[in-house]
Formats: sequence, structure tokens, C-alpha cells
Amino acid sequence: MNTSRESFNDYLARRMMEGESNIWIGNRVKINYVYKKTKKHIKNARTACEVGFGEGYLLKILHKNGLKVVGIDISSYLVNKLRNRFDTDGLDIELIQGDISKIELEERKFDVLFCFDVLEHIPNMEKAIKNMKKLLSSGGLLVGTLPFREDVHENMVVCPKCKCEFHRFGHYHSFEKIEELKQLLGPDFEILEIGEVLFFQNVLDIIRYIIEKIWMQVFRKKTALTVYFVTKLKKIDQDA
Repeated sequence: MNTSRESFNDYLARRMMEGESNIWIGNRVKINYVYKKTKKHIKNARTACEVGFGEGYLLKILHKNGLKVVGIDISSYLVNKLRNRFDTDGLDIELIQGDISKIELEERKFDVLFCFDVLEHIPNMEKAIKNMKKLLSSGGLLVGTLPFREDVHENMVVCPKCKCEFHRFGHYHSFEKIEELKQLLGPDFEILEIGEVLFFQNVLDIIRYIIEKIWMQVFRKKTALTVYFVTKLKKIDQDA
């Protein structure tokens, strides 16, 4: 495949889908955990949108549970690949290509919007949140996950050809406190639930988690973790 003109977002997406890292397949455990935790909040939802849908795992779960589903992703590679896959499988899932912080979308009034591991990839998070608000109905739910206490600089790499420095997973942000999330979402969102994502694939994961917690307490170290949140849009203010 000739990737000389491939965008950085398409490169990352292709690497995740076709590479040997299997990061998105591993993330299914996390998605299942968060979906199970938040399912009680979305039991009456009829329409759903996912921003940054990755391999499309959550889109298929939502569709299987009877929701009318739309996916939005910045990667044209992912949109084209999954559109063909969904058409082949007979799945009525609409896909839209675009940057949620820049794209001009009509108001869709979704009951719930998901953004798993998305906001940390967007330079202008405030604009992204504003556009997400436009997609939600009054009282609609925004469900997402975010990295907490990540040292972004530790994962910076340099391209050997152009010498550009970038985060190897495309992260621009990390969060230290829940207050930062509340400030980002603004007064229009009511936080219904926040919690740490605990997803264990085997006994070794559990042992590793316990050791990290002990290490953090004894040596007062910060341990990177993932936090999920469920918020409710209290009102719609297009000029906010």
C-alpha cells in the first residue's frame, strides 16, 4: 500500500486495524466494562452516536441492542473500511467522516453520545464539546473515557525522516483531577457517574493492579489510569 500521502490519523487507524499491536481488540474488554457500568443510564435511549469509533465494536453492540446508530470519525480510512464491512454484514449503521472539533453538522438530537478515548486526541477540546452538545437532545447523555495522570511527554517520539515530534498514540492532553473534566464540560452538563475503569483480562492483570496501587501509596507515586464518566445535558445553548 502506498502511504506517502496518508494522513497521520489514517496512519494511526491503519496501524491499529492491520498492525500486530491489537490495541483495539484489547480495548474491547474496557468497552464492555464501561458499557455494562453505564447501561442503566441509557436503558431508554433510542438513538445513539459514537465519536471516534475505532474498529466499530461499540457501534455493533448498540445496533444489536436495537438503537439507531451513527458513527463519526476523523479517519477516512476507517469510515470507508467499516462502511464496506457493515454493508456486507447488512448492518444499518451510518458513518460520517470528519473532525468533531471542526465539522459542521446538522442538529441530530441523539439520546446518547459516546466518546471513548477520544478527547485526549483533539487539540481543541472545547470546540469538540460544543459540537457534541449540538448532537444531543435536551437531557441527552454524554458517555466517555479519558486517561488520567498520563505523562504525555514519556510517549513522545520523533520521525526519523521529517524530525517532527509527536505522541505515538496521538494524545494531546491528560487529566489530573475530576475538576478539570467538570470545567471542560461546563455548566450545561450534570455528572451522573464517574469511576475508574477496571478491566482485567487475567489474574496477572489483577496482581499488577494491586502492586501498582501499593506502590502509589507507599512511594506517593502517580499511577496512570482510565476514568469513565456519564453526564447529562441539562439544556441546549447553541451560543455557549
